[in-house]
Parts: sequence; structure tokens; C-alpha cells
Amino acid sequence: MLLLALALTAVLAAARPAGACACGIAYGSKVGTERALLSLQDGREEIVLGLDLAAPDDPSSGPRRPAVLLPVPATPTVSAVAEDQKSVFQDLELATRPIVVQRSGDGDGATAGAPRGGVSVLSRERIGDYDVSRLRAGDAGALRRWLNRGGYATPAAAEPVLRDYVARGWAFVAIRLADRVRGDTGTLSPLRVSFAARSLVYPLRLSAVSQRPVDVQLYVAGEHRVVATGFNTYFAGFVSALRPAPPAEVRSLVRGRYLTRLGIASSDPKAITSDVHFREGVSDRLFRASTDYPYETVENFARGPLPSALVTAKTGDSTLEDAPGGAAWLLLFPGIALAVLLVFGVLRLRERLRRG
Repeated sequence: MLLLALALTAVLAAARPAGACACGIAYGSKVGTERALLSLQDGREEIVLGLDLAAPDDPSSGPRRPAVLLPVPATPTVSAVAEDQKSVFQDLELATRPIVVQRSGDGDGATAGAPRGGVSVLSRERIGDYDVSRLRAGDAGALRRWLNRGGYATPAAAEPVLRDYVARGWAFVAIRLADRVRGDTGTLSPLRVSFAARSLVYPLRLSAVSQRPVDVQLYVAGEHRVVATGFNTYFAGFVSALRPAPPAEVRSLVRGRYLTRLGIASSDPKAITSDVHFREGVSDRLFRASTDYPYETVENFARGPLPSALVTAKTGDSTLEDAPGGAAWLLLFPGIALAVLLVFGVLRLRERLRRG
């Protein structure tokens, strides 16, 4: 979806693993299924990120404040959602939940270049319940050292992935619970992360070093249905038809007319080799999971022309025979009429010559 990183187990100072996190490297927190709402408009991607930063069962195994680190492909802006938008994931979950089948008898903006070396702290501020730092780095080793000094003990296995992000000029957002915020409060208020992007992406590569299965739920808003390799579809439909309808304040976060819910469950981290890239589906066919049909794979999705390719003859964007229901045969009428006129003209000319 341009974006954020997903699940990764972080190694603490004592080399003990933390929980997997679908939004970056997790430090000293136990994390369940991660949720994110993604959209791309006017050259900017926005991710509304649901964070689970609950403290681990053994407080001695982690840093004082649970935290995460997530990479993004351009310098980001970070803000908290409004008070009346905090229920966004509960509302979307409810509106896209599987159908139970009953049977009788059956129970800021522009990208910026990375510094030549070291780490540049673009900002550090308190945003809602979080202490948020925006970073750029010119060297993955320097980034890892900066993180370690700040209490983000990062596993060595993550350095090759960080090196690639640094080489591509990505930025990083370090998020931890702010002082005086309890670490065992469960899911906290979502954060909004926005950055310049040409296409939608959700970085997932860091999850490859996780020591726990990865669970991710992505809600992708846009003009059409989307698919992503390795992700199953649980819901696809028009936002206006969501039932129960999300409150207007939450609806404003869903930037698009169509919503696709994608996910992976208990995925083997070793099977994750790339970030998540989205592509337009072959159609806007509606789908909602049920107890009989719990999800739809990419392979089982209907095949056909892309919605953007469904042009009509009058657009001039394709040949008439390519357009569904194309009326290329209508071009025969002018030709037939011309042929009739020519024949009629020749016959009359011959008749005049014969009489003359």
C-alpha cells in the first residue's frame, strides 16, 4: 500500500524476542492482529494505523515503554485521529464481518534525500498517547546504533532490510508509549501517517525476522477493488453499502468509494520476502466472507478486463471490437448505403447511354 512496515519480532537488550507487530519492529510489547486503513489520493498515501502496544507478560523482558519502529518511503507527517474517530477499526470490522449461514438442522510531504551518514532526527513530539520521532538515516548501521542507544534493541537480522530501505531513501517513524501512559492498556488510539507516494504499498519485509506467526488485516479504500499477492480477500464492496454504516466521522477516514478488506492469518514469517503492493482487481465484483466461504484467494477471483479497460466505442480509447458489447457492425451501414448509391448511379448512367 508507500507505506508502513509490518510484523517483526524485536530482540531486546537481553536478546529476548518481543511480540510480532504488523506495523514495524515491536519492542517490548505483545501484539495481536494488526490493522491498518490505507488510501492513496493526490499523490499522498495515508495509513490509519491500529497499534497494540500492551506490555509483555514478563515486564523484565522488555524496555520500560513498549514501542515500534516503522519505515515509510517518504518523509511522513504523523497525527492522532480525532476523538470521535477512534472506533474506526471496530466500526469497519463490524461492517465487514463474515455472514453467518444458517441451515435447518445445522448448528509532510515530499520525499527528502537521506543524510550522507548518521541519523537525522526530523522531529520528536508527543502525539496522543505516543512519543513519536521521525527519522532519516544515511547508514543502516548508524540507524541501528541510534535505536539501540534509545532503548530500541534491534535484531541484527533486520539490518539488511533496513539497509535496503535506507538505500532507497525511506524515512522511519519510531513510536513508543509516552510517559505516564500504562503499557497494558491494549489497543490505543490509531495514528495517521501520511507521505508522498505514486502507488500504494504496505512495507512488510521486516516481518521476515519475526519469531511468531504474522496476522495482518488491511482495509484498502479507493475507486476499485484491489488484490495483493499472498493476501486473501474477506470483504469487497461499496462504502455507501456498508452495514451497519460507520459514523460520518469515521467515514471521512475511508477515502474512496470502494473498500477491500485483505488479510493474512498465522503466516510463516519466512514466507514473507517483499513489501505488500496492491493492484486493481479484474472487476469490482462484490464479496463478503461467510461461514461457508471464509475468504477468496487471488487465484479464485474472477478473471476479465480491468475496470479501467472497460471503455465504450465513443471514448476512442480502444478499437470497437475491444469494447464490451461493441457495435462495430454499425459501421457496415454507411458502407452499404454508399455501395447502393454507386450501383444506382452506374445503372442510370448506362440507361442514359443506351437511350442516347
